[in-house]
Amino acid sequence: MRKFFVLLLLATSCTPIYVPTTRNVPLFRERGEFQGSLYVTTGFEAQLAYALTDHVAVMANTNFFKYHVDNQDYDRKNSFAEGGLGYYNVTRKYRTELFLGYGLGQGTSYGSYYFFTQYFGQKALVATGKMNRIFIQPSFGTNNRKFNLAFTTRLSFVDYTEFSSNDNNPNNAVVTVKPDEKAHFFFEPSITGKVPIAGNLQGVFQLGLNAPIPSEVYFDKVPVQFSVGLQLNTGSLRTRVY
Repeated sequence: MRKFFVLLLLATSCTPIYVPTTRNVPLFRERGEFQGSLYVTTGFEAQLAYALTDHVAVMANTNFFKYHVDNQDYDRKNSFAEGGLGYYNVTRKYRTELFLGYGLGQGTSYGSYYFFTQYFGQKALVATGKMNRIFIQPSFGTNNRKFNLAFTTRLSFVDYTEFSSNDNNPNNAVVTVKPDEKAHFFFEPSITGKVPIAGNLQGVFQLGLNAPIPSEVYFDKVPVQFSVGLQLNTGSLRTRVY
């Protein structure tokens, strides 16, 4: 598992500081359904979702990773948590949903930031950034007893409120800077697949892209994410009857 985790990190990017969550795509069928998911992706993720009524649902997501980077001698890490409120609708063949949400977190990585030049010179360094994000997430998926596929077009507004660094040198004082930058808009589409394994347990996978619009941003981001995991889904054994 450790080798798989490291390969996923290397495949997505070198040391990006913006690491989005896997899209939580419940595809609910009716009131009272619950889903709990665990993913291995650019880190480890946990997701929860619950259908409050036949059309209203809530979700909560969190991701985390930490590992040591030997050539720069620092701990690269990331933590993020978010929640959302959504509307869903079901037909005999298809399911649609729309979630709105907000989250916050922080990440430590190695990169170049223009606002640290006056303190440490013009170079790449280890820095920790704190951020918050607002997202709009529409999805369209199938409604089958077995394999289901969903297409999601998440739109995120990412705002880094401050960065801190001491150039990875304990002899330096930590400098905290609030960048004079506006929130950046990200287009984050994905394809999600779900297949039953046994009982209420499903296997889930997702391939997602993370594209800033416009393309120029002052921080590094994960451009491509692949996630694979297990999902406990209390609605996976039945298809709604019309």
